[in-house]
Amino acid sequence: MQKLTKAIMDKALYLYFVLMLLLYFGYALLWNHRLNMSEHWSSTSFLTNEDVRTIDLFGKWTEGFESMFYILFVLMSMVYFIKHRKDRKNQSIVKQYFVGHIFLFVIVVALSYIFALITPVPINNLLILLAFPTTIFVVFLIYMLYGLMKLKIAN
Repeated sequence: MQKLTKAIMDKALYLYFVLMLLLYFGYALLWNHRLNMSEHWSSTSFLTNEDVRTIDLFGKWTEGFESMFYILFVLMSMVYFIKHRKDRKNQSIVKQYFVGHIFLFVIVVALSYIFALITPVPINNLLILLAFPTTIFVVFLIYMLYGLMKLKIAN
């Protein structure tokens, strides 16, 4: 049963990373398209109602991708948090969570840098997506390290 649970968690983590990267690419592509369209709209003398609706729609889509990124991050963090609470002695759960997310954050930063080089999108528009997950990540890191330290002291 333990091996089955580990296999499921490994597949879930892989699927999670793929989904997170797809959401990031969608977010980055929408930002690029919004910026390209803003250049077009700024070159016209006035905006039509259709232009205003399109601007609003692209803003909502970008926010939607951002929200999905955050929700998926929080859900996966909660899964690992609950799994850690059930088995505090199993440090591989904590290690898998933190190593995996550090890997994800490094990939997103690298992709943001590359994307900022090849498109007119500023890198901070792409990296703002990591602000909330990084904060939650650090809070979980402190909490889990505190729990592990407390467990070692108790033993």
